[in-house]
Amino acid sequence: MHPLAPSDPDRIGPHRILARLGAGGMGEVYLARTPDGQLTALKATRAELAQDQEFRIRFAREVRTAQRVRGPFTPAVLDADPNASTPWMATEYVPGPTLKKAVRDNGPFPEPSLRVLTLGLARALQAIHAAGLMHRDLKPSNVLLSPRGPQVIDFGIARAVEGTVLTKTGQSFGTPAYTSPEQVMGEETGPASDVFSLAGVVVHAATGRAPFGNGRAAEILPRVVSLEPDLSGVPESLRPLLTRCLAKDPAERPSSDEIVHELSAFPLPTAEHGWLPAEVDRSIDAYRQEVRRAVDDTDGPSGNPALSEPSRRRRSASLLAAGAGAVALILATGVTLVVTSPWDQDEASESEEGSGTPGEGSDTPDEELEPGLGGFVSQVEFTPDGSGVYVAAEELTLWDWESGELLHHFTPKPSSFHLADDGTMAAPYADAVAIFDPERRPLDHFSLSEEEQDDVDVSRIEEYGSVAISPDGSLVSLVIFQAGNEQRLYLWNRVEDTIVYSHDLEYTTSETGFSPDGGYLKIVHQGHPRITLHETDTYEEVARWVEEPDENDDGTQAWAPESAFSPTEPLLAVEEVEGSISLYDYEKDEVVGKISTDRRIRRLAFSADGRTLYSAGSATSFPGPAGGGAWDVASGDELTAGDTLLVQQVSPHPTGEVLATFAKDTLLLLDPETFDVINEIG
Repeated sequence: MHPLAPSDPDRIGPHRILARLGAGGMGEVYLARTPDGQLTALKATRAELAQDQEFRIRFAREVRTAQRVRGPFTPAVLDADPNASTPWMATEYVPGPTLKKAVRDNGPFPEPSLRVLTLGLARALQAIHAAGLMHRDLKPSNVLLSPRGPQVIDFGIARAVEGTVLTKTGQSFGTPAYTSPEQVMGEETGPASDVFSLAGVVVHAATGRAPFGNGRAAEILPRVVSLEPDLSGVPESLRPLLTRCLAKDPAERPSSDEIVHELSAFPLPTAEHGWLPAEVDRSIDAYRQEVRRAVDDTDGPSGNPALSEPSRRRRSASLLAAGAGAVALILATGVTLVVTSPWDQDEASESEEGSGTPGEGSDTPDEELEPGLGGFVSQVEFTPDGSGVYVAAEELTLWDWESGELLHHFTPKPSSFHLADDGTMAAPYADAVAIFDPERRPLDHFSLSEEEQDDVDVSRIEEYGSVAISPDGSLVSLVIFQAGNEQRLYLWNRVEDTIVYSHDLEYTTSETGFSPDGGYLKIVHQGHPRITLHETDTYEEVARWVEEPDENDDGTQAWAPESAFSPTEPLLAVEEVEGSISLYDYEKDEVVGKISTDRRIRRLAFSADGRTLYSAGSATSFPGPAGGGAWDVASGDELTAGDTLLVQQVSPHPTGEVLATFAKDTLLLLDPETFDVINEIG
């Protein structure tokens, strides 16, 4: 990183230029700040290229195709203007060295790091190829290193793979030492060419040299076409896979999907130590410090408060602050749809210690574990599109509720989860709140560091919890629990990447949640008051429920009331101590209905049309019938009678098709009118 020269611009588009990152064949690359305070790597084209209409067309195509690539191992395109007087493109900024520089400065990578590198590169190619693209110039200098995994950059010569011949006879693209034989020969290329380059990059990381040696292009290209690669120095465990990737015939190479599947059988580095060599980790710290200096030098004391205040977030380095534990989260949750923990049982227990997850520490070997079934079930929720159902028990898993197929297995398991309307998930861990996109790929995170919070002693943080995400996915509420039973509530705006407000809480908070329009936030306390309702914009309290709390024998608060927002009306259903449920209209600020019941209330949920209120209940008759109930919201009449199967959980299908509940170690799908079992998993 270098200071700006007098000839450098102060702004490009709406983005403020902070420092110079480097230069390439297409132009200059700057560290810039977006209007909402996010850091970005901004690529501005050379003046002579900007005058070339053919180049402008190619650049516009590059922007369009790059915007289609999404994944944790490919920095996203944040903004671009191909039609500006100087065309430019801004991507997520990754503060770290290239693989080429890391190997040059610190030597070859150890075997565990090479496995993670290979896996990350393969997952990057999955994202690129899924968008119908090819990279076509994958090389060590186009791989940035970060604690969250390798980051594949520069789709400058990517082209859509749509059945067309992408090269002409005699024309070669890419870097000679990592180019595939078919590229050298000017033959038709496809995703297998990227796989060939991937293997070359891994060989470089393992040995410090390319698989076909170094030298001039005229010397290297014949070797690529006719000689076998030199894999001496590559760990034995990776040689068979890399040999297949470097096959001369593209048809003999594995796909990126096959690489990911094969590598899932290997153990990953422990969450405690991360995946990068210690020397590279130290160099990343140096990059971060350099970035902070560049930001501070540019902003000064009166600079942009979004960057200078203690609560500033650095989304451009997503998941960096969370450390090695969050890195393992990214790598493990995305290896395959169903994957066992990358740690052995002892290490897994240590990594989840203090996370507040029920049912942790199972001694059952992974191969004997039925993921997600058995033990205490803390949550059952349908996906917003209704195709799947999440079950949080000893594991967090996703199931096809019709076929009973296990679709996804989160490892390591978060302590809870909450879904936005589009399926975006917020999930707390001991050291961060992770955000997953609707395809369950890591998207973002929230984690405090010493530099970002003067009012929190980070060393005393025990866990993150009580998480909720707003229906539109823009806001996340969470509570940070500290030693000494101290809690602090945060409301994080993910879009603007700022902390909207934070507030110390007197009692332990068991739950937060947003109203369907995102305008109100409820906080459920295990103390006094029991529930408070706040306007999201101002945090102004608009209602509270203040019944005296029960106490355990040791004087701690024992009972937290159940509550649920109606999806169609401004109603909040609240469990009352005396055995009833109040329906509170938070726009009118009055109770508009009351439901009396002798059932034990355990979880409340409205049907998708808002006409029915469901409750799970007790497995035994205490004090009334076993199981939960269902009530007509308008009349308050109970729609169930006697014992029911609504025991540990209740989750209505988004179209009202079925009810999901959990009883007797089995996930049950019930008819919402008759409450008969129509399917079961377990």
